[in-house]
Amino acid sequence: MKLEWRKQEKEFYLPKEEPGTIRVPTQSFFAISGSGHPNSLEFAQRVEVLYTLAHVVRMLPKTGCTPEEYREYTVLMDQ
Repeated sequence: MKLEWRKQEKEFYLPKEEPGTIRVPTQSFFAISGSGHPNSLEFAQRVEVLYTLAHVVRMLPKTGCTPEEYREYTVLMDQ
């Protein structure tokens, strides 16, 4: 079943009326690191690799290879 994080984990992502502390469970993410201008060619190349990796892992169950503790997810591009 696909994880609909925007619906199921609202307490982590929606703004609150008052500031407070929340406890976020351990999660795994793909990430890129670096510094510099976000419109640079280097940044664009790193983001391209990040999205490629996310899509490859997202499609693994369709190949019959499902990693342990895999949860289906959506790959979003922040605009």
